[in-house]
Amino acid sequence: MSFFTVAYLARLEVWGLAAACLQGVLVMLSWFGWERVTRRSSPTARHHLACIHLAALAVLPAVTVGVLHWTVSRMGIVPPHGSPVAELARQMAGYRSFLALAMLLAGLWMIGGLATLSGLAREARQLVRLHCRPAPSGLRRAMHRLARGHMGMTAPDMKLAQVASPQVVGLWRAVVLVPDTLVHLPRAECDALLLHELAHVKQRDFRWNLLQRIALAALWFHPAAWMLYRHVMREREIRCDALALRHGASPLALARALIRLAEHRAPAALAMAITGDGDFVARIHRLLGVGATSGTPAAGARPVALALSALSLLALAGGRLGRTDTSMADLCHASTFGPTVSVLAHDDAGSFALRIRRGQVLAATVGQQPLARDRIRQHGDRVTLLDAARQPILALTVTPQDRIEWDGRP
Repeated sequence: MSFFTVAYLARLEVWGLAAACLQGVLVMLSWFGWERVTRRSSPTARHHLACIHLAALAVLPAVTVGVLHWTVSRMGIVPPHGSPVAELARQMAGYRSFLALAMLLAGLWMIGGLATLSGLAREARQLVRLHCRPAPSGLRRAMHRLARGHMGMTAPDMKLAQVASPQVVGLWRAVVLVPDTLVHLPRAECDALLLHELAHVKQRDFRWNLLQRIALAALWFHPAAWMLYRHVMREREIRCDALALRHGASPLALARALIRLAEHRAPAALAMAITGDGDFVARIHRLLGVGATSGTPAAGARPVALALSALSLLALAGGRLGRTDTSMADLCHASTFGPTVSVLAHDDAGSFALRIRRGQVLAATVGQQPLARDRIRQHGDRVTLLDAARQPILALTVTPQDRIEWDGRP
């Protein structure tokens, strides 16, 4: 990989980090606005909305970088004020200084991302090492009864494990892990807990949570990402509570079961556990209908939420700011991602045209006569165009940024 390619990727990285910081704040404000607007909406709709905002936080900076690359790769070659060769020497010092800073930022980002992923790997290892054994026949019959008769789905496998509360694991095949204490719960409470876990299974929450955690590793530096993820977890638990109630669970039984398990936490956040993070007291109050409000959002809340969402999308236009940075276009042209450029020039002897990519002359035309490839000789940045008798007719210097310099022909 050439120096210019590394420098260009480093410049894109800095732009991407800046876009992530700005757009993260806008996306977070957008969620706060929609959270107020959708207070009376269904838990499923609120959960989807929270997931969309978290996905936007991950996707928008990448799209902005794509817009930036598209913009600078289509910028024309700006004529230098002096010799392009001398100008290149001056620019190289600036490129190296910027590259050192960008590499430092990239190193810190990678260290933080790997640390976050290592935490995820530790949780997965804890799940793999859990000692599990077959669940009692009574619990298995209850799971089959609830899955087929209430949720309309195939019953997942169920095992006893040393866990604090029921939880769902499994990337390809869902498994519900339950503690020994579940056997001693009243039937209504046990059914309520199992219906909640079946809701996680039906919605494939384990896979979605894993994908969100991986995205969070890339955005570990942004407080808005962690805050949005906590909101996603809270809305996910509320949604599964609502689905359990819709399919036959008793609100009082589910609340009692949650309170019985409140003294313990699930060992792995990766699992879909009923005691996941979130406002536990608010969940209990919601189940029991305590403090429920029937009011509607303020009249101006929806336009504000729409405006914040639109502002988050308009921030994509930040990629177009690349037009103001000519050095960015220079790096793009000199990098592996650089486009093929057509250069038309003329002097007292007439005009000539070149097709150049990354400082390499691909084709040349002198006057109206295209030159055969063997009549274009290039050694480093020096290019010589030959006539039919293999005599030099034009000597040029070509920089990696596809700029040219030549002695005028008489």
